[in-house]
Amino acid sequence: MPELPEVQTVVSALNLKLKSRKIKRVVVNLGKIVSIGPQTVSNIRYSSQKTVNEFARLLEGRKFLSVRRRGKMLIFDVDGPLSLLAHLKMTGQFIFEDKKQAKRTGSKYRILNKLTAPLVKLPCKFTHVVFYFTDGSTLYYNDMRQFGYLRIVKDEDIGKVKEFQNYGPEPLEKTFTFEVFKNSLKARKKTPIKLALMDTKIVVGIGNIYSDEILYHAHVLPDRQVDSLSTKELKAVFGQIKPVLKMGIKYKGSSVGDFVRPDGKWGSMGKHHFVYGRKKQPCLGCGTIIESMKLGGRTSSFCPKEQH
Repeated sequence: MPELPEVQTVVSALNLKLKSRKIKRVVVNLGKIVSIGPQTVSNIRYSSQKTVNEFARLLEGRKFLSVRRRGKMLIFDVDGPLSLLAHLKMTGQFIFEDKKQAKRTGSKYRILNKLTAPLVKLPCKFTHVVFYFTDGSTLYYNDMRQFGYLRIVKDEDIGKVKEFQNYGPEPLEKTFTFEVFKNSLKARKKTPIKLALMDTKIVVGIGNIYSDEILYHAHVLPDRQVDSLSTKELKAVFGQIKPVLKMGIKYKGSSVGDFVRPDGKWGSMGKHHFVYGRKKQPCLGCGTIIESMKLGGRTSSFCPKEQH
């Protein structure tokens, strides 16, 4: 699942590409992907043809002004009192191409992060929404597992979006201090620190990949209960959150599974993972073999010597 660095990578790329582009036509190939209004959209959902038609109508003829992020949610600011919210969930991906790129690539991309994966011509069977712009450029939304969604919300209703109401602080903001972090953990005293880091009510945007990396650099085992950590250890965890996430952004995300950047290229953060995805490989710090454990249904990797 894309985490904060991957989502920010997408946001930054689309913000450059989409600004002031006018939407000519919107094609929705899978109705359940789209909705209108601030309500939460479940993974098992249905949208009528009327909703699909209205979704397209509300966007056609409008311009994208900017793209930003709240947690893992992308927010497309549209001219007029509307915003388009998009959550990539597990396998959602946006790919943008103008005429020049389409000519160079033939609209073919590897939408799986494997060198052996075939080049797929877009739109394909996993392309559920397509935005055609007046200048001939195109934005594709692909989603193999169909958990992601696109939702139109009036600007005045943004505060009613349930996801935003449940979100905790942004980890890269100056307001995210150690005191804020420590206080938010008080209600999670018996929770393993890894699961606490992944709790969006405590801090948004940290998932399986970056929680592993943060805890490695903080020298803390992922299954340690929050109340077992000393103030020094908590400060060590807090102190690694921003550097690790910023490194993920610097290298344009971890391309594992299905994550690709909007230009179809992969992120390179995976080359800089110390523990995530490295089970049975030697620790880059001490040479000890990396181990893993299951926490909350997720695999967590760690170094048994470096982490305590």
